[in-house]
Amino acid sequence: MLTSMTCRAFLALALAACGSGPAAHPAPAVQAAPPVVPVTEPVVAATDRVPFSSEERVAELAFLRDAIRDTYAHLEVKKQQWGVDLDALFARYEPRIRAAETWTRYEAAMVGFVSELHDAHVAWRRKRGASEAKRRIVRLGLDTKLAKGELIVSNVWKGSSAEAAGLAVGDRIVAIDDEPVDRRMAVLATVRSASRVEAAAYDFAEGWPVSRAAIDAPLRARQITRERAGAVVTVGVLPETTGRPGGEPPAIELEHDGPIAVLRVRSLEGPVKKLVETVGPLMEAIFAAPHGLVIDLRGNDGGFEDNARALAARLVAGDVTGGTTRVRLSQRAREAHRAWQALVEDPDRKGWSVAQPLTAHGVAAGRYPANIAVVIDAGCRSSCETLALLLREAGGRLIGERTGGASGAPITVVLPSSKATVTIPARAMYDPHGAPIEGFGVAPDDEIFDDRAAIAAGHDPAFDAAVAWACQRQASPCP
Repeated sequence: MLTSMTCRAFLALALAACGSGPAAHPAPAVQAAPPVVPVTEPVVAATDRVPFSSEERVAELAFLRDAIRDTYAHLEVKKQQWGVDLDALFARYEPRIRAAETWTRYEAAMVGFVSELHDAHVAWRRKRGASEAKRRIVRLGLDTKLAKGELIVSNVWKGSSAEAAGLAVGDRIVAIDDEPVDRRMAVLATVRSASRVEAAAYDFAEGWPVSRAAIDAPLRARQITRERAGAVVTVGVLPETTGRPGGEPPAIELEHDGPIAVLRVRSLEGPVKKLVETVGPLMEAIFAAPHGLVIDLRGNDGGFEDNARALAARLVAGDVTGGTTRVRLSQRAREAHRAWQALVEDPDRKGWSVAQPLTAHGVAAGRYPANIAVVIDAGCRSSCETLALLLREAGGRLIGERTGGASGAPITVVLPSSKATVTIPARAMYDPHGAPIEGFGVAPDDEIFDDRAAIAAGHDPAFDAAVAWACQRQASPCP
């Protein structure tokens, strides 16, 4: 799994590595060549220079290519969907990595290479050296959502520079630092680190207000162009160095909308024991007043599959099976997970394990007796998709948008010269009909999208529909 911050940073690096798309204006007419002027190469700081040779860099890229070929569970899906060819990809990036004499260029080339797989689980990381410039996270003090292709402000932090600049909920962001949002979105259609265009767009909407800056560099105002009631205005917004007001919400939280219980599951990270300790009392309260349950999984980019199974198990008495998984049985994969060492190869699929059921073993005294609505979106990834599949089999109705399509269980490969790490998914997940989750996601039973008018009015159409479903057949008054 990847944290949402990692996904956002990875997407930003991918865009930087692969360029910013087609030119915004037509090329000028050809003119006479100017006089030749000697060019002085910029001085590269010693701390930014890669300390190994171009041949070693190429060998490292070849090592990564071979590790992906050997271990990656989704290579066939990527070939079918995007025409990914590892050898052609290596040939294209070999000159870039050979010329990457600085860490900045090296990082851009390596991130660009893995981003071509369209998989946020395939992530390149390097620990920065002690002498390298330190960076910090800065935020613009606002949140945005994509609604029918438009980037809409969904929240403005109180007391922020964004508020002072006059930005408001419902504003449409037209351009960021003079670059049209439409152009950025066009780039995402071809270069992205997410498995689906919609998932990459979700990451962009969530992540563009967050960036990293050198810790000793002065903050620079971002130029944000917004449209409101047909009027287009550009304002300067100085990034915030503090975190979100009130801090980050808890990973799992129980609320109520009238008599309807609302369980918000924002993350599946952490030990199973901790999740069980957290969920246990909440489930007692949910079963004590079973007037309908909404489980909100939006924006949950996963964690551990065992947590997904454990949570689903607390809503049913028997077993529920949401699909199957298969492991790409490379030596690396077997060494990474003890449980995979005993997996048997499928005689009909060489190099793959036999299908393993995706099952939650129920521990509740009985199945939850009222309606369960599960809200999903493109931000629900990996083990969140496991949970969505299990909850559907447990009687839940999926409402909202198709999930991100990112199955994983990645293993970590250490590159020989840089000692950077790359995570490579070795397990593929399939729904009950045998369709892959990677690149396709989990489809909702009721598809409902955000729109600008609803965001501006503070409404949540998918959540409202989920509450309405949970309310059905209830004697108690519902919202």
